[in-house]
Formats: sequence, C-alpha cells, structure tokens
Amino acid sequence: MSAGGRSGVQAGGENVERLRVYLGDLRERGVPLPMRGGEVNRSAIALACGFNRQVLYVNEGARALLEEAVVRCGPAGAGTEEADGDGDDKTVSRTDRRDRRIHQLEQANAALRAENHGLRERLRRLEHVEAVMMAGRRVAP
Repeated sequence: MSAGGRSGVQAGGENVERLRVYLGDLRERGVPLPMRGGEVNRSAIALACGFNRQVLYVNEGARALLEEAVVRCGPAGAGTEEADGDGDDKTVSRTDRRDRRIHQLEQANAALRAENHGLRERLRRLEHVEAVMMAGRRVAP
C-alpha cells in the first residue's frame, strides 16, 4: 500500500481517470492541448491533473490517452491556411500572423488554466492537512 492507503494500481487508475476528465473538459470547451516550444506541455497537463509529470511517461493508460488526444488535435500549427497564389499574399500573411498569435494566446491561456487548476487542487490538499494538524492528529508524510 502507498502512503495514501491505496495501491499503485488504484493510484494509476485514478490518475488515468483524472487525465480523461481533464482532456474531456478541454475538448468540450474547444481548448487545445497546452503546448510549449511546439510540443505538448506535459508539465502543465500533469499540474492540472494533480499528479507528477512522470505519470504521463510511465503509466500506460495515461500515455495512451495523451497520445490519442495529440493525434485527435493534429500537429502543432495545423489549420493555418496557405497562400492561394491570387496575389493577395499580404492579406494572407497578415491573417496567418494573426491566427498564429491567437493560437499562441490560446495556448498560454490553456497553460495558465491548467496551472490554476493544479494550484487550486494543491491548496485544497494543504488546507486539509492544516485542518487535520489543527485537530491535533498526526499527518503521514
């Protein structure tokens, strides 16, 4: 048993379910996966889900869910239009830059939302520990 009173298999299953809920929420809101440097930002995702980033590498179920979400969303930068050769390259270029900037801002917003969610979860856990300690009971590390 782990420190939280549950087995590693149970904790792994809970982590997969948290990731499933998080990815489902992103999909429902139409928010893209958090990206950083053209790659999926696993740190932001793990923070939002309330588990260690290594879970996304080690846990088979979590890794498969994330890979499926990446495939479903397509590669970074997908959806930008190419110039159609009608001589209106300035408009297309300006639109592409604007679309890229909007996409960057959406990614930054998603990462901040993920961080906010993770911090709220951490605060909730720390408030629980504080309440237990104030009641005079010992908290296992």
